[in-house]
Amino acid sequence: MVNDRAETSVSGFFVAGEVAGSVHEKNRLMGNSVRGYSVFGKRAGVSTAEYARGVFPRKLTLDHVAHYSKMLTEEGVKTSNKAPILLPDYREKRVLSRSLDIL
Repeated sequence: MVNDRAETSVSGFFVAGEVAGSVHEKNRLMGNSVRGYSVFGKRAGVSTAEYARGVFPRKLTLDHVAHYSKMLTEEGVKTSNKAPILLPDYREKRVLSRSLDIL
């Protein structure tokens, strides 16, 4: 559920556009979606800025990396990854062969 401030039930998570369900729902023809993401995009931005003013981050650490490595070791998983990967690498050898080695 999303309220009129583009705020979800997850604290600090704001949405706009298609993911918000839009005020027009399935009726996105004739520019309705443009109005929806324009209006709610601004609301989401303003609401996010207001929310961020009251958030004070904790001390940043890399403890999660050590925890991840420990979990892999305990499960017997051998990998060269140093941290969790959010999305798998979908590139194929054909695509990688065209990449430039700039480093």
